[in-house]
Amino acid sequence: MLARTFDTFDELVRRLEPGLADLAGLNGTGRSGSRMVAPIEVLRTDSEILVRVELPGVDPDSIDVTMRDDTVRIRAERRAPAAEQGEYLRRGFAYGTFEGAVVLPSGIDSGKLSARYDAGVLEIRAPHGAVPVVKVPVQAGSAKKKALKAAS
Repeated sequence: MLARTFDTFDELVRRLEPGLADLAGLNGTGRSGSRMVAPIEVLRTDSEILVRVELPGVDPDSIDVTMRDDTVRIRAERRAPAAEQGEYLRRGFAYGTFEGAVVLPSGIDSGKLSARYDAGVLEIRAPHGAVPVVKVPVQAGSAKKKALKAAS
């Protein structure tokens, strides 16, 4: 009975997979139109902002990193390999263009940005100065406390 359940579940997945791909905006080749969706994470340390973008299989020469105002824009392309003999039974690799943007805190010097692509991960480092902590004095009001009146 359990084996039959798994067979039924596998058949259900096979039937739903194309529909799920359509819902996700994929066209069955692992592409979302011509845009890839790549995971991005941003880490703030005492001395820098570190942006990491997963871009496996991307040619480093296709990566473009620019900064305008407080926004870092990343563009990269993963090209599909030359056509192979045979028929794909399943394709799940994403090919196309990735475009993403990360808004950084104000005060980042764009001239000090650096980027490195290694092992499928793009790292962008943006040094920043320490954010000063300012103590704001609080002034006390009059010593008299006023009674609250009930709404009528």
